[in-house]
Amino acid sequence: MKYLLGVDLGTSGTKTVLFDETGKSIASKTIEYPLYQPKNGWAEQDPQDWYNAAVTSIKSVLEQSKIDAHDVAGLAIAGQMHGLVMLDKDGKVLRKSILWCDARTSKQCDEITERVGKNRLIEINANPALSGFTAPKILWVRENEPEIYNQCATILLPKDYVRYMLTGVKAMEISDASGTNLLDIKKREWSDEILEKLQINKDWMPPIIESCAVAGRITEEAAAATGLVAGTIVAGGAGDNAAAALGTGVCRDGQAFVTLGTSGVVFAHTSKVSIDPLGRVHTFCAAVPGTWTAMSCTLAAGLSLRWARDELYTAEHSQCQQDGTDAYDLMTKEAATVPSGSDGLIYLPYLMGERSPVLDAEARGVFFGLSARHKKAHLTRAVLEGITLSQRHNLEVLHEMDIVPDTLTACGGGGRSPFWRQMLADILKCKVTTIASKEGPALGAAVLASVAAGIYSSVEEAVDKLVVAGEDKAEPNAAEVCRYDEIYNLYQSLYPAMRPSFHKLATLRQKLDGEKVEKYKSVFSVEFERFGKVIPSVDGAKVAELLATLPCPEDAVTYVPSEPVLETPELMDDMQNRVFGGLKIQIGYCSGHSRTLNALEYHRNCEVNITGTDTLFMLAPMSAIKDGICDTQAVETFFAPKGTAVLFYETTLHYAPSHADGNNTFRVAVVLPKDTNTEKPANIDAKGDKEPGFITANNKWLLAHKDSPEAKAGISTGILVGENVTLK
Repeated sequence: MKYLLGVDLGTSGTKTVLFDETGKSIASKTIEYPLYQPKNGWAEQDPQDWYNAAVTSIKSVLEQSKIDAHDVAGLAIAGQMHGLVMLDKDGKVLRKSILWCDARTSKQCDEITERVGKNRLIEINANPALSGFTAPKILWVRENEPEIYNQCATILLPKDYVRYMLTGVKAMEISDASGTNLLDIKKREWSDEILEKLQINKDWMPPIIESCAVAGRITEEAAAATGLVAGTIVAGGAGDNAAAALGTGVCRDGQAFVTLGTSGVVFAHTSKVSIDPLGRVHTFCAAVPGTWTAMSCTLAAGLSLRWARDELYTAEHSQCQQDGTDAYDLMTKEAATVPSGSDGLIYLPYLMGERSPVLDAEARGVFFGLSARHKKAHLTRAVLEGITLSQRHNLEVLHEMDIVPDTLTACGGGGRSPFWRQMLADILKCKVTTIASKEGPALGAAVLASVAAGIYSSVEEAVDKLVVAGEDKAEPNAAEVCRYDEIYNLYQSLYPAMRPSFHKLATLRQKLDGEKVEKYKSVFSVEFERFGKVIPSVDGAKVAELLATLPCPEDAVTYVPSEPVLETPELMDDMQNRVFGGLKIQIGYCSGHSRTLNALEYHRNCEVNITGTDTLFMLAPMSAIKDGICDTQAVETFFAPKGTAVLFYETTLHYAPSHADGNNTFRVAVVLPKDTNTEKPANIDAKGDKEPGFITANNKWLLAHKDSPEAKAGISTGILVGENVTLK
């Protein structure tokens, strides 16, 4: 009998499992190690702790099993992804590893996006720049610890470092390398383009190997530490989820698994490269040679249920601990008393922000539709449904990528609960199966070790031999599927509607915590998205130069609809064809001194403003108008730096620009469809419709505050109520 070692290198500890060649678990040992958090949001570990845990756990399972070490055919490691390990020229660790869950690199992510280009990065690497990935960590060290950066000679990932310590061979395995932001996913090789644009030395990146390839052999030193025989084969291994896929039997098209642990993952296998252009889910190279995976990661799946247990079932949880029972069983039993849809209560599981499919660190959990009729059981079912609906949201993205699994293997708490398993089948609309083994990543690592050792000829064959299907299954219930389709339609519409509010809430949290925040939000912020967008690649500096030559009153405002100085052939062509879809346009300017609202105007077409100075814009959504009246409470102020081209949607109400703090005047170029600003049409017959009374010019209408010159002159019947806004 031959034996296989699967090492699961996690964040909380390393678990080593000894399997026989049929996949039966013989012995296991878990060793924990510390997580260092020197600052809020930082997460680091000492690579030496990983190695010590690996060798000690390997030694332990060999001693437990009492097998002959000569019968161990091979070993492989499944590892936490993305962690940065930096080695010097002598192979010594330069600093603690910055982990996947470290949040310090948002600035570096922006730098990567700017240098490579968001779309180009996704085209090459299939993923946007994420703080969890490795590349931004490298840039952070370069910027903040140059003395360490300058000593670097090799970059490794956690499991690859441990494998190097066991074998003396430096290499990076393909599935793990996929999560660095530095790999060309299609070519399965390092991207020269990304490395060059980020100015990262390619010599630091070790050779890439396939997951089931022989990466090295146990050295004499490692043999003495572990009890293994020197020369024992060590396979490339895999990232934790890639290994878990094999451990749950996912290695062919049409197969996927869903795991509902602390986070939630939908992980699908595909034989072709499929990339989501929006980067909502990750595409990585699979542990099966020549194939890929698409993977989502929701951050607070099981965490949401644990929150409900700890906060809603405190007494019951305490009693269950005394009785030796599981509070989760009680919770699902109560949830089962409530019909699907939780009597109109929907939960968004964004307790920790979100990663897939809405990449938004500021999103937060929501109970939508809460009423006096709802009881604790309703909240519990809503939490279970919200977690599962978030997996449906991710699965829909996979469908858009032409990845349509016909069967999902359920792992984690969702797989063990019959109630939740059935909910998964009904919401995800596919058959849900289970696996007999609970070892997941460790078993997947053993699969790879068996191929490297020559016991099986392919990963697929090894999976067929080592992974045993479980008896528990669930089939979709047609009636429940129809109900959940309706529920999902509403669920998926909630985040887009709340996205700006989530970011407003983030600013409010900062203020309540006493943190310093910017006086005005930027036009580059998420909160501005519902009003308009910034137009890239406009020569704002040239427009600012031209505006500086035009009149600008110090104590009033001047507006010129069409100005030949600004209507250069280049700018006219760019605005007319790229922004206004071929409509004839005019470019004028609005300049002067103003910090008071007075009126909001609306154009039936969008408007572009190009700032010649730092400028403030006071805006409101058209939806704020009720019966021809808008309240100034709906007005928000945004900052646009000099040289910015801002497009305001036709659903945006806006006031003439205002000068920013520190300026006496503003200068703004105004781009509109030609002949927008003509005299007010004569003989307007409202015919019961109040809107024509707002019209002040062709294609334009106005809501005026009672204190404004427009209102006093009776120009508009549109009314702006509330305290007038004056920027202090």
